[in-house]
Amino acid sequence: MLIKIGKQWKHRKNGGCFTADHLSPSQLTKSPDQWFYDYCVLDEQDRRKRPPNMKMIFGGIIGKALQDIIVHKLTIKEVMNGKKT
Repeated sequence: MLIKIGKQWKHRKNGGCFTADHLSPSQLTKSPDQWFYDYCVLDEQDRRKRPPNMKMIFGGIIGKALQDIIVHKLTIKEVMNGKKT
């Protein structure tokens, strides 16, 4: 049996209250009340104004390093030493 989700779970621009356009691991680990506030009360611009936390900062650093390793075929040592492509 399929469960029909109410219209409130549509994106805000389509008449619902949801403001995210994707799911991330950080969304899945939030408590329900924090998730509701972040994605039903705040919009994307409001969320971007909030200061980043350590997970976001290090996630960006690791993501950039992995991208350099894969795309530019650098070794971990080259990335750690700051080799530019």
